[in-house]
Amino acid sequence: MQCFVREKPLPLENDKKYPLVHYWFEALSDAWEFIEALHRDEQPYHLIYQNNKILCVVRQRQDDYIHADWTAGYAWYEACGGVSTANIDNFKNLDETELKEELNKLIIK
Repeated sequence: MQCFVREKPLPLENDKKYPLVHYWFEALSDAWEFIEALHRDEQPYHLIYQNNKILCVVRQRQDDYIHADWTAGYAWYEACGGVSTANIDNFKNLDETELKEELNKLIIK
């Protein structure tokens, strides 16, 4: 489990047109029912607990695609719109198109 603090919401929290399938749950029982179904289907996902709500982000399996050289792969933070790179040069050279292309690799097909 990881904890984080942000002054601004992650992009996924502000964008109804976010490319990855995601669901907000207020009832714990509904969230667990959904999570159990994901496990039965062997479907990868990320969970974020925030303000008494549960966000579930459904994603492509990591070994089903090849990530770009500038990233070590996308975990929960990146799947929700955050960006992390191995070095500052990679970060400085990124553009919106590259970020969208990498995020789109996580879309379930």
